[in-house]
Amino acid sequence: MHIVLVGVEPEISNPYFKFHVCGTFEEVKESALILMPEYVLIHEDEARSLLPLAEEIPVKFVVISEASSLSSTAIRSWTALGASDVWLNGNWQEKLLEAHHLIEAKPQHFTMPEMNFSRTGERVVIAVGSVYEGAGSTHTALLIAHYLARYAKTKVALWEGGNHPCFSFLEYIKEGDFSDHPRYELNNVALYKAEVSEYWIGSLMSDYRFTVLDLGSLQGSKQAELFVQASVPVLVGSGSEWRVKELISFCREHSRVPQEYWRIALPLANEPNREMVAGCLSGRPVFAVPNHPDPFHPQVDTDELLEGLLSPILQKQKKRGLGRFF
Repeated sequence: MHIVLVGVEPEISNPYFKFHVCGTFEEVKESALILMPEYVLIHEDEARSLLPLAEEIPVKFVVISEASSLSSTAIRSWTALGASDVWLNGNWQEKLLEAHHLIEAKPQHFTMPEMNFSRTGERVVIAVGSVYEGAGSTHTALLIAHYLARYAKTKVALWEGGNHPCFSFLEYIKEGDFSDHPRYELNNVALYKAEVSEYWIGSLMSDYRFTVLDLGSLQGSKQAELFVQASVPVLVGSGSEWRVKELISFCREHSRVPQEYWRIALPLANEPNREMVAGCLSGRPVFAVPNHPDPFHPQVDTDELLEGLLSPILQKQKKRGLGRFF
């Protein structure tokens, strides 16, 4: 559970809570929009300038008061400005624990969350990146995210971390209007737009079983670093003979990184070209992604392909003629 703090410091430690300390109006707004926290706890000295956010962001804004006790008049004065409740500074942490039936823990120092990828465990990160601009990383990432949402029957996070963001325009096409909200929900997939920083994605990963990173072209060092750290890196390229060199070059540039868990995706490639690329990239599974114009709806041949591509992180399913993909 995410808790945003303004002007107050946490003195409890519990894996159930993730505290985020903010200082400015812009930081509070960004945090609340991206995280959609359970509470935004604001010290009374900062409350009047920040409570207007309660009108536009549907989360609980709680004022932390320095008073020794609270009268009904004092509480009404804050709730009239948009606060959902008022807690005393001396016991707000007990109120938080009590609200969720948790036992108070010992004080602990808090550090900022970081990107933390693991190739084992319940939380999995799939990074999708291409060896050149326009190879199809976003389309492939959308296919993967929506497949996982259907397969696991759970919400999946998808972040656009490339240099050519399009999720805002996608929202406009789907909804008929532009929005400044950094997150857009579509078919049980939470699409995090480019303005959501790497820091926030690192913090949000534990909220999802699957997080998909659309990194776009991997020519940038930051994108390439995120790619090689992922649980399942999916490298998108071309099955054309004249473009195989780019796939080979990228693999060689990162030869010190174990690549047996990499997956090579070739949009629209035919079987002979897939076999040709697989021969050039021995030891790395290569998959030909079928024509799939609408990534938001299932397609039988694509689902079969993705079952094989994502096999390292999916439970074993009954085989459906996947031999041709290996």
